[in-house]
Amino acid sequence: MKTTLLTGIGQLVTCASEVGDGTPLGVLTDAALLVVDEHVGWVGPATAAPSGADAQVDLGGRTVIPGFVDSHAHLVFAGDRAAEFAARMSGGTYTAGGIGSTVEATRAATDDALEAGARRLVTEMLRGGTTTVEIKSGYGLTPTDELRLLKIATQVGEV
Repeated sequence: MKTTLLTGIGQLVTCASEVGDGTPLGVLTDAALLVVDEHVGWVGPATAAPSGADAQVDLGGRTVIPGFVDSHAHLVFAGDRAAEFAARMSGGTYTAGGIGSTVEATRAATDDALEAGARRLVTEMLRGGTTTVEIKSGYGLTPTDELRLLKIATQVGEV
């Protein structure tokens, strides 16, 4: 069993109103958190932190929040819809490309390019605090193309 005590937490968001400040976020200030074998083993005020952890990390007053679970991510695609976004922001209509342009670019892209793009997005998500992601297909629009995207998603999901 490996234990790590995280100290110096300025604010710890527990999502348990009974633990923190009584709000739905359950915020604790001047908090500590004990990690036991990659799981939260204890949270509470720094003054009540357990002793004897294998390691200790001072977070220097940072805020600690739960990881984000993204249950709806279309990560296997090619192209972009920047022109559509710009047109819509200036009052234009959906005719600036829409999903059709993404479907066309996705079908034309190689498997390697699609996989590289999806891996880049997963890496970006992890850096931003996403801990779990469900990768969906959706830019193939035919059974054959959707199966292709799902196979690529499976490879990316094996990270």
